[in-house]
Amino acid sequence: MSSISDQMEEIKALISSNSKTDQSFGYSTLLHFQEQSGDSPPSIQALIQSSRCLISLIASDIHHEDEEVAAQALKCLGFMIYHPSLVASIPAEDGKLVLEALAKLITVTKMKSVCNLGVWCISMQQFDTLLLAACFDTLLPAVVHALDNPSGSLSTTFEAMQAVAKLTAQMSEMMRESSHLWAPPIYRRLLSIDKRERDMSERCLLKIRSTILPAPISLSKAIIEDMRKNLLTGMKDWLDKGMKVQAVQAWGWFINILGSGALKNRHLVNDMLKVLEQTFSDHNPQVQIASLVAWQGLIDALVHPQILSCKKNASQQLQTSSGKSSELMLNGLSKSLKLTMTPLIGIISSKCDVSVLSSCLNTWCYLLHKLDTSINSPSVIEVALDPMFQAIFKMGPESKNIQLWNFCLDLLEDCISAKCSDLISDPKDQVNLRLSARTIIPCSGRYSWKQYPIKWLPWDLSQLDFYLKMIAIIIAHVATTVSPESKISACDAAVRIFRSVLKGVQMEFRNPLNNYDNIMFCLNRIFSFTKKVGEDASSEGVCDLFNTSLYLIEAAVDELEPSIMESPLYKVALDINYVGTLDSVKHSKIQHQCSFMDMVSPMVYLTVLYLSLVAQLATSTPEMELILQRLQSFYKCLLSSDDPLDSFCASVGLLYGHMGFKYTEIWMVLVTCLNGYIDGMEDHSLFKTDSDNSFYRAICHLLSYPFILFSWSEKDLTLLKSGDPRKESFVLSERKLEQAIEIWKSLYGSVCVAYFKLSATNTLGGDLCAMLNSCFDENGSIFQYNSELGLCYKDLEFACISFSGNVLVCILEQKLTSDTGESGKECSVCIKSSGIINIFEFASRVMKFLYINMAKEPDLGIVNSRVFSALTRFISCLHSKQDILSIFEIISGPLLQWLSHQDIKDENVKDQLGILWAEILNCLQRSQPLLTFNSSFLKLQAPLLEKTLDHQNTSISDETIIFWNSTYGKQINLEYPQNLLHVLHKLSRNGRISLYNRSKPFVARCSTLENATAVATAPQCCKITATQNRSSKRVELTEEGMIAGFNQKEKLPLNSKRKRVELTEHQKEVRRAQQGRARDCNGHGPGIRTYTSLDFSQGNEESQDSQDIRDSEAMLEMWRRAG
Repeated sequence: MSSISDQMEEIKALISSNSKTDQSFGYSTLLHFQEQSGDSPPSIQALIQSSRCLISLIASDIHHEDEEVAAQALKCLGFMIYHPSLVASIPAEDGKLVLEALAKLITVTKMKSVCNLGVWCISMQQFDTLLLAACFDTLLPAVVHALDNPSGSLSTTFEAMQAVAKLTAQMSEMMRESSHLWAPPIYRRLLSIDKRERDMSERCLLKIRSTILPAPISLSKAIIEDMRKNLLTGMKDWLDKGMKVQAVQAWGWFINILGSGALKNRHLVNDMLKVLEQTFSDHNPQVQIASLVAWQGLIDALVHPQILSCKKNASQQLQTSSGKSSELMLNGLSKSLKLTMTPLIGIISSKCDVSVLSSCLNTWCYLLHKLDTSINSPSVIEVALDPMFQAIFKMGPESKNIQLWNFCLDLLEDCISAKCSDLISDPKDQVNLRLSARTIIPCSGRYSWKQYPIKWLPWDLSQLDFYLKMIAIIIAHVATTVSPESKISACDAAVRIFRSVLKGVQMEFRNPLNNYDNIMFCLNRIFSFTKKVGEDASSEGVCDLFNTSLYLIEAAVDELEPSIMESPLYKVALDINYVGTLDSVKHSKIQHQCSFMDMVSPMVYLTVLYLSLVAQLATSTPEMELILQRLQSFYKCLLSSDDPLDSFCASVGLLYGHMGFKYTEIWMVLVTCLNGYIDGMEDHSLFKTDSDNSFYRAICHLLSYPFILFSWSEKDLTLLKSGDPRKESFVLSERKLEQAIEIWKSLYGSVCVAYFKLSATNTLGGDLCAMLNSCFDENGSIFQYNSELGLCYKDLEFACISFSGNVLVCILEQKLTSDTGESGKECSVCIKSSGIINIFEFASRVMKFLYINMAKEPDLGIVNSRVFSALTRFISCLHSKQDILSIFEIISGPLLQWLSHQDIKDENVKDQLGILWAEILNCLQRSQPLLTFNSSFLKLQAPLLEKTLDHQNTSISDETIIFWNSTYGKQINLEYPQNLLHVLHKLSRNGRISLYNRSKPFVARCSTLENATAVATAPQCCKITATQNRSSKRVELTEEGMIAGFNQKEKLPLNSKRKRVELTEHQKEVRRAQQGRARDCNGHGPGIRTYTSLDFSQGNEESQDSQDIRDSEAMLEMWRRAG
């Protein structure tokens, strides 16, 4: 052929020939030309130009009696009506001619191949929809005829179904309306014995599914009739023959096509459900999976929810009654849901193969997808979500179920997180925000993902209980699961979902239109849930459950609105049972201790619950270090809030309900966190020391807590000794002890600095020591010699005493620093404003404790030295006479104990004790105004002087002798206590001390007289006789002595300041005789001049002579008044 046009002309000539051979060759040539024209535009152009002629010839030849010619003509026709360029060139009239010719051919031909090719042409055609619609009534019967396949050709059936799919794609609505005509031949083949027919039917139905479903009424009627005739029977027969999978697959399509007709034909549906009753319980996983897939057909048939808007007005009050719900759920939908959920719940709750469970979950998600926005209705949640979530979460996060477990967690979290979309105003955007639900489908051992959009909407508070119930089911695995990995998975999942719920609750809190009742509803539900978890942990004693409960509380503190959590408006009852058990050990002096059912703020509730759990964990977990780290993080977060005062006070009060050394580490955490909080404070108004300042009192109680433990009564220590086999005694190592005291000192220093910034007067030390003194007075038996604690917990006893000593040093040094100021210059300290008396009373007790345990604990030497050194530095700053007398009275008791001990082995302690004693003596001499060293004060000092004047430590004795010579040694008349006579005798004979220095001229004069007249006749100036008072001697002057004394008095200057108040010796004698008759008649007769007291000191002698001093306390009070 010389050219394309020549070829085309030759082809036309051949196919128009009357010779079958030429026609056959012409069509084969044309077919080859068409095949080659795909890459040749000129060839296509030639076909377009000749299309009308060719169409006319072909339309005639498809009816040719020769099968080969007809078949070749149909093949060429198929190309002509398929190629877009060629189809576009065919006029409508020609196109109609072709379609009518094909319809007629399919209907009347007896040749299978020709019929197949005719149907194939319909499936290949690309005619315009309008042209097809015009010929629809002609085409449809031909296609139905082909579907019925009277010739029994499988290929004809195949091509007919392809033609149906093609026409459905081109004329969807017309095909839907006529589906009752052409669909029955297709779905009937689902029960065909020939697998190829079944497969072809299913593939065809999948293609046309969107067109025929939901089925129109006419189609539903058609299948109802077929079901009653033979389909239902056919499925049952297949079940009997063991073809269960095939029967179930057909069942799914039948129920799908039945559609809404199922609601009107319940008897028929019930008969159909009996088929799946057998297959759901089958032990073959493939049968069960096929049944679950078929069940989606029932979902399609029964679930047609009314699309409701579940958007709630944010100001709407919470409605807990289903009768008040704003959602208008149809009764029929509710019944349909219960029907569709029944087998799903049964399978998911059974011990089926994982593949079956995955398929069940897939069908369930399909149901959720079909429910559209109705899935957000509480009544739908109750039926469709609640039971399935329960069943899956009860499986636990075991390895075989982990995929299902994780999927449901994701699904639940998606549902809860939709609450955050409430910020979006457009409901369409809210729906689009949460459209992903992932479904697991097992495939060859691997997992593939299929998307089923689920339209979650923001939930209201009526669903809060549902979410908390799901979390509780998850948490149950923390206590019951054996595998550590599963425990961790369950804990993480519960906390993750709980945080999502809290975020939704936070949305309610931040809603300005929300009312008070809604907020209280949220708080009560959240707190009841967290409390329940904690109490379950306490009753079951499961450490992992304790940890989970702590995580939940931490999440609540992190996520919920602080302005509500700390507000005094939203009070909740402190219904924690553990708090109720602590009421029996409450301390009456701790005003901020919480009691069971007290009304407290939400933050206080969570704080008390958290600390209660940590306290219970202190004796039940080896992982206490990790727990304490979490407690520290929690407490830092708590103190960083806007108003942590109530929570802090409640924490201290709760701590006082736990009297055991095992809780000391909890105390250390609280102190550390509080110290950091105070260091970062800018507003120090909380540190006002007025009586109503609960923060100030709580700090003092927190600092006192270790001493409450140290002063634990022997009765309680006995219980403690027999209580814990793991020896809960908090035996501190050296490192732990240093850490504890350093933490205490750091907090105390920070508080003192804060008080100093607020006021120049710092009373913290005095107030704190008053508390400590009180607790030691009430329960001080712990530090007695051979105490219960010392016998049972020797290391702990040493730690307690050492701790007390170091605290005393800290208080003294801090007080000294604050009172001397930044300049460091020496200044006086005011007792009344700063509580020095309380501090030294505490010092007195500590010195006593240190002395009692000195022999048992040689290692206390370092503490002893520090205490003595701190006391020395503090006393060196005292100048006030009142201060000095008060402090001397307070510490004289324990000081006497230390000075009486002659066998102190620690040289450093001996040196520091000597320095302390020397400073006390110096302090007495420098007081302002000056002290009067008379008989009364000597009586008060006598026990100390008895031990120190002749002390084996020469540094002590030398300082004491110097003190004596400069004070008492200069006095004329002293009444020496009995206990001093021996040591005074010894030292005076050695010439180390001076006695009656001011009487030397008189003695000398007596000596001169003695030399002149003889010793035997010398007048006796005085004599010393014993009195009934063992602590003193009576000094009696003779007449000559008194005259001599009087003469000496007369020589005093007239302007002497003492002249107007002094009496002569004779006048004193007369007065004493008058006053002493009644007093001294016991052992002496009336008129006998005896004197119970004689004092020639520089004080007010008239007042001294008028009063008999009987004890040191009265004498001290007298000297205070005199000063």
